[in-house]
Amino acid sequence: MSTAPHLEAGSLLLIADESLAPALLEQAAPVLTQGGVVFHQEPAPSAAGPRRLVLFDGRLTPAHAESLRREPPALLLASRGPEGRPSAWEVRLLGALLRGRSLLPEGAAVTRHRLQRVADINTTADVAAAAVRQAAGSRAAAGLVADVVHELGVNALLDAPVDAKGQQRYAHRRTEVSEVADEDACELAYTVEEGRMWLEVVDRFGGLRPGPFARALEGWGGRVQVDASGGGAGLGLRRILEHSDTVAVRVAAGRESRVLCVVDLGEARRRATQPKSLLFCLQ
Repeated sequence: MSTAPHLEAGSLLLIADESLAPALLEQAAPVLTQGGVVFHQEPAPSAAGPRRLVLFDGRLTPAHAESLRREPPALLLASRGPEGRPSAWEVRLLGALLRGRSLLPEGAAVTRHRLQRVADINTTADVAAAAVRQAAGSRAAAGLVADVVHELGVNALLDAPVDAKGQQRYAHRRTEVSEVADEDACELAYTVEEGRMWLEVVDRFGGLRPGPFARALEGWGGRVQVDASGGGAGLGLRRILEHSDTVAVRVAAGRESRVLCVVDLGEARRRATQPKSLLFCLQ
């Protein structure tokens, strides 16, 4: 993407990939600024250069895996809004992500669940799916939400916890664990806003990295490849990406990982082919 059209402002480099006309870049910049994306911040010290915000048509491909392997990882923002611009709600989310603010919609009524037992994941998935139906969401969307809750919960509860040496506590014995230690519990929150379910999981370990997301994209559009390294089944992130419109991640290394998924409540079933944003912010 080094030859793609771009705008540079402070430590954020806005790039249009080959899926977009170069003129859309000029149109997108004011929308991003109005939505709270800060372009005039002081450049953060980094030998790798500025953070890249890649504007694209929202169709993920295996080629985007390399964007996530950059240092820092690129932010992939879909141009799903009017006239090919970023949507207002995603721009607000991006601004909150970069500025360290809450990723959930401001002022929304949020339901929070503490997850400590594996059974808590299934209970929360059922409650979230019921909330979709109460909000007049489709049956298909309720199923997708339940699936995303399950994958988010398992990743945060069983894969994230590590001991003082950085070794995973539960990931290699998932089938044997029914409950984690009190200090290893995580939180899952959700809310419905403007026809979308916003789902967020937070753990206290801050060990999530963009590599697993890049691997999930490598086979995008093809058959799912199982990767059992790290103790997990290797399918969770792929399913999360397929079901969600947007996935936003903010990691404070060693302190906290925060993953937000936004799922549209409409009838569309082939979600994997719909436009998506993938925003990974490693602090």
